[in-house]
Amino acid sequence: MTKLLVCIDGSAYADNICTNAAWVAERLGAEIDLLHVLRRHSDYKAPGNDHTGSIGLGARSDLLAELTKVDEGRGRLDQEKGRIILEHGEKILKASGAETVNLLHRRGSLVETIQELEPETDMVFIGKRGEHADTDSAFLGANLEKTARAIHKPLFVVSSVARPIKRFVIAYDGKDSVRKAVDFIASSPLLKGLDAHLLAVESGDNDKIDTTETEEKLKDAGFDVQVTHAKSAHPDQAIAAYVKDNDIDLLITGAYSHSRVRSLLLGSTTASLIKTCKVPLLLFR
Repeated sequence: MTKLLVCIDGSAYADNICTNAAWVAERLGAEIDLLHVLRRHSDYKAPGNDHTGSIGLGARSDLLAELTKVDEGRGRLDQEKGRIILEHGEKILKASGAETVNLLHRRGSLVETIQELEPETDMVFIGKRGEHADTDSAFLGANLEKTARAIHKPLFVVSSVARPIKRFVIAYDGKDSVRKAVDFIASSPLLKGLDAHLLAVESGDNDKIDTTETEEKLKDAGFDVQVTHAKSAHPDQAIAAYVKDNDIDLLITGAYSHSRVRSLLLGSTTASLIKTCKVPLLLFR
């Protein structure tokens, strides 16, 4: 059976993650693993002696004992908080039509946990930002790029705006990652019956992106696809403008095709699209 891995925390994106995941689960006939990951045990340990300053030995021992109690208490509260988050997410999923929801409460690294569960997963869901991020910040969540680069299953990135998905666009550049996306869309019931758009952004007259094969594949799969070739030296800006101007509800694209170093030096089209587009994205690597 198809399985979705839905990652939630206490962020403002959690409800939308569950709403989008329930929609996908209904379209695919999938069950849902709802995941919340706690910090490692080591994150609750009291600081070492070197952080207590030059105080007396007895006072230092008392202080460390109190710090240990505080950190252990914080750990227990986080565990209880995680349980509440999972139960709340389960209620939203089931109210939105999800039938089978499995609650997973783990401790450790989110990315490592997702990698561990990936072999049994068909799609992963995550918010654009985490619980401790400023939703108005220009920066994305710390785990988003790490997750996108670490896994090979489709990654559904949820935005702060939730609305019915009726119209989608594939940002097509001819690379292997977006070809993988096209193969998925053509063979899956997920987007059947929706308004389909195919957008190829070319940098100039000498940059031609051949979409013929992709058009035929989508048409053979039953899509009445609208194809657009645009010219722009900044593909991220052109794609974001198309999403806005055509009331697109879901953007589908390849993800992080360049190394972290090159993305750091030249900027990442994927990161720019995630930040700029106010709709969910379905990413493929």
